[in-house]
Amino acid sequence: MVDEMLDRRSLRTRAALHGAFVVLLLEQGYDALKIGAVADRANVGRSTFYEHYRTKHDLLRASIVGPFSILADLVGPTRSTGYVTALLRHFRDNQQVARVLLGWPTRPLLGQTLADLIAERLKRHPAGFARVPHEVIARQIADAQLSLVESWVQGRPHLDLDVVADALRRTAVVLVSAHSDTACP
Repeated sequence: MVDEMLDRRSLRTRAALHGAFVVLLLEQGYDALKIGAVADRANVGRSTFYEHYRTKHDLLRASIVGPFSILADLVGPTRSTGYVTALLRHFRDNQQVARVLLGWPTRPLLGQTLADLIAERLKRHPAGFARVPHEVIARQIADAQLSLVESWVQGRPHLDLDVVADALRRTAVVLVSAHSDTACP
């Protein structure tokens, strides 16, 4: 019972920190955003922030791991675009936040986070990658995915949602295939 209360309290605190983070991100931008301001806006102490996250980078990573797992899953054996379509709708519904995050200075952190998620999945992939390390392939896929998502969010050019979801899936499949040991030389 005590553990359950602590878990709920922890979840509420994290939700408050994430909400405060998004509001301040839009108001101030990522560079100007301070941990103290996030804690204040979330109505928690700085020490409480540090119980959950070490840095604002960690908070950002934690905010995007869930959604980006959907993109990372495109390298796996079940490459359905259903969840991708829902994710793209989420990006469109939160276009202001997506545009801020997909720009500088957060884009490299997003790219690395997505690449790390993809690399985890590539390590479980049945095809071998003898010539190119998982991390390099993962970074290539992550950069391609984020470029397409950024273009779509900005509406340059206008693309249908299903077309973008399918292009994300195909890009992941082709890049994984191109680097596998069974690919044509």
